[in-house]
Amino acid sequence: MKKECTYPREEYFPTTFRSEADMIRINLGTTIREQQQSVLAAILCLTIGILAADILIPLGFVIWVLYLVPLLMSVWLPHRYSPFLIAWLLSGALLAGSLASGSVQENVSDLPNRAVFILMIAIVALLAFEIRNNYASLEEEIAERTAAQKQLEVLTGTLEERVEMRTRELSAMNEELARDISERRRVEAALATANGKLLLLSQITRHDISNRIFALLVNLDLVKDQTAATDNRDLQDSIQNMEKNVFGIQAQIAFTRDYQEIGAQAPAWHQVERTIRSAAGQLNLAKVRLEVNTSQLEVFADPMIGKVFYNLIDNALRHGGEVTRISFSCRKEGSAMVIICEDDGTGIAEKDRQHIFSKGFGRDSGLGLFLIHEILSITGITIRECGEPGKGARFEMTVFAENYRTTYEPEP
Repeated sequence: MKKECTYPREEYFPTTFRSEADMIRINLGTTIREQQQSVLAAILCLTIGILAADILIPLGFVIWVLYLVPLLMSVWLPHRYSPFLIAWLLSGALLAGSLASGSVQENVSDLPNRAVFILMIAIVALLAFEIRNNYASLEEEIAERTAAQKQLEVLTGTLEERVEMRTRELSAMNEELARDISERRRVEAALATANGKLLLLSQITRHDISNRIFALLVNLDLVKDQTAATDNRDLQDSIQNMEKNVFGIQAQIAFTRDYQEIGAQAPAWHQVERTIRSAAGQLNLAKVRLEVNTSQLEVFADPMIGKVFYNLIDNALRHGGEVTRISFSCRKEGSAMVIICEDDGTGIAEKDRQHIFSKGFGRDSGLGLFLIHEILSITGITIRECGEPGKGARFEMTVFAENYRTTYEPEP
């Protein structure tokens, strides 16, 4: 749809006409409406004057050319089809002039020629109006595009400044991050070297202590053989206590070896049933029935997860009394999976339940359950004891959703 052009600006609608000598000034008005009324009045006056000249001075084409003036002036009127309306008015004036001057009687073709001429002039005026209207729209569009281009240039400059500033900030951050990464790598390399040396020192120390313990146990056996023939009970009891202490030291050394391996390797997926049976194969279960009902359950845990099941079974055999059955099963509990280890032994006293996972608590070394807790905690697995005293121990290990997977759904 094309816009109606009313020429609100002075460059399209001149409000003042001046002579060459600047002696005559014609003011068409101060408002758009006044200016349009002045143009319309001028067109009517010119039409009446040309009609009078046509009647009084029938010069034909010479008079007709004068009708171009009001036609061209119709361009300044607000209505889109003003040239056609003025052409209709002028056609009426030409008809009236022809009849009044009597030229029709003298020349029959005079009236149609006048009508065709007026129509052609109206078409020319309309084309001129359209050209000027399109020129005005084009000029406005050019002005809008120029303003938009200037605004875009300003925004582009601002954006370039921001991008440059942000680029400098990112470059500085990257340099700082690169320095931090380099420093961290140096620290990690130094820590790895120190850790390797400590590990080597620990292994050598354990090896030396183990050798000395072995020599001490050999000497104790020799002393036991020498005192066996005597009836000195105090000496024999002292030798047994020494032997017991030596075994305790040996257990402590074994614990340090196991504890050192916790977290040394990355956690991985482990098939629970296979791991349990592998751990049980290292113990004497001749009089105990082992039941494993975990099917295809896998857990994401430290590679020492086998030590967890080994210690649970060993703990039942050592401290459970007359144990005849050890079972492993699992159940869903919300989104988590609970692995259950229970036996039919004597169980754990209520007063000891909250302390059994503490370091050094319990019989012997007191490190087995503590080691279990530490291994499981690496991947967020929790463990608790919830059996009934006198009916057997029951350990529940809770594995959260992201740390287990299975091909079946166990019963809740």
